[in-house]
Amino acid sequence: MPHDRKNSSRRAWAALCAAVLAVSGALVGVAAPASAVPATIPLTITNDSGRGPIYLYVLGERDGVAGWADAGGTFHPWPGGVGPVPVPAPDASIAGPGPGQSVTIRLPKLSGRVYYSYGQKMTFQIVLDGRLVQPAVQNDSDPNRNILFNWTEYTLNDGGLWINSTQVDHWSAPYQVGVQRADGQVLSTGMLKPNGYEAFYTALESAGWGGLVQRAPDGSRLRALNPSHGIDVGKISSASIDSYVTEVWNSYRTRDMVVTPFSHEPGTQFRGRVDGDWFRFRNGSGQEVAAFKKPDASSVYGCHKDLQAPNDHVVGPIARTLCAALVRTTALTNPNQPDASNAGFYQDARTNVYAKLAHQQMANGKAYAFAFDDVGAHESLVHDGNPQAAYIKLDPFTGTATPLGNGGSTEQPGTPGGLPAGTGALRIGSTLCLDVPWADPTDTNQVQLATCSGNAAQQWTRGTDGTVRALGKCLDVARSGTADGTAVWIYTCNGTGAQKWTYDSATKALRNPQSGKCLDAQGGAPLRDGQKVQLWTCNQTDAQRWTL
Repeated sequence: MPHDRKNSSRRAWAALCAAVLAVSGALVGVAAPASAVPATIPLTITNDSGRGPIYLYVLGERDGVAGWADAGGTFHPWPGGVGPVPVPAPDASIAGPGPGQSVTIRLPKLSGRVYYSYGQKMTFQIVLDGRLVQPAVQNDSDPNRNILFNWTEYTLNDGGLWINSTQVDHWSAPYQVGVQRADGQVLSTGMLKPNGYEAFYTALESAGWGGLVQRAPDGSRLRALNPSHGIDVGKISSASIDSYVTEVWNSYRTRDMVVTPFSHEPGTQFRGRVDGDWFRFRNGSGQEVAAFKKPDASSVYGCHKDLQAPNDHVVGPIARTLCAALVRTTALTNPNQPDASNAGFYQDARTNVYAKLAHQQMANGKAYAFAFDDVGAHESLVHDGNPQAAYIKLDPFTGTATPLGNGGSTEQPGTPGGLPAGTGALRIGSTLCLDVPWADPTDTNQVQLATCSGNAAQQWTRGTDGTVRALGKCLDVARSGTADGTAVWIYTCNGTGAQKWTYDSATKALRNPQSGKCLDAQGGAPLRDGQKVQLWTCNQTDAQRWTL
């Protein structure tokens, strides 16, 4: 990973890297399909901010080598050498769009960031082994401290494009990100509610967290530091979260916390109980597999140090889940983690106000307000396995932003996305309906087509959260799969992207945004009673035309 003074880059990037691994199958042992993803894809940056000039930087790593990319997508390693003293990096800036304009560059296969700054260029340094020193503006001496800038994180590889909006290090200049699918549809995230940028600051200061706000010499707001940095540099008190952690530790001396870290592996569980200052977790065989010392506030807000999460299949997932429960202050109210919904998030008076407000001001409720906001799929991330293009839209600081798009439809992950709320049958063809076989609500019961009868097994409730439910369970893509032919079944509702659906009234397709694919009758036409249902590339055939 890129080098930095406080490891903030590593913490910020850990969540997206974990998401990439999970979706691509690296964590679950699924072989990745052959890729048709080209070496570069077009990235269009649109400046709706009303400000300029804009400077762009594409920085990241390829095969363990750190470097930068030019506007044509060519990767340039940072110059190497020996020695620990940082030196100025080569000027990697790309001229960005003026107000109301767009610029298209080539985005190469990298894991990295796209920075953008307003008004002046940023200052980057490298240590002489070729590693980048990321900006660390929580330090007043950082050369970028008085520059207005922000960034998006992305990975482009053979598994596709993952791109997010992030507030893991700070809240600053507003933007959206998006990816265009092969059918022209643009999946996007990061748009704020009307006047959400300033509303965040106002509410943060009203809550007594104004110490996180950094201002320019002229008094204008530049950013609000994430509390993980604010604690480290003494900008806010650790007292509130410290008392919450103490209460959590005391609570689990006499009861278990049950962690089920993988939605696709409900049988994989770890039970934790506090012994002294240590939260010790055991597997199903009773063997201790992880232990966490009672964390300080910096560890909680940053999901690091005492809550360090290695990239493995046991300790890391437990640490991620435990940290998410502490940040969202649900650990006391729910011993079963992670939470299936966000209804109970940030309700305790001692909660992470920064994260709470970040989610509140997002149009779709999705944010990366802390490193493991992806636990339970609450992060602002979009992905497609066959990306045609990527987008960044620099939004206005006041007023209402327009949704990102380029002629295709725009979806905000986690919202209904055109899925009309209500309850009723999902019809396909003239006489068939989506049906839960034998009206059996057992998890993994694969749904089918059956002659419409109006019974409970065919009554589907379409929620404002994008779920489709029957018999108390959710319509779910098996094991969060993305491949053609993946089974679609019913499963306990868990808030993951495998259970989110949108509806295109023009094509009558029910689409799963996480995979970008459609609900499909297995084998296609002719449609028949008992035909199973699966995920398949959207093709507008009769096997994918659903009437609500």
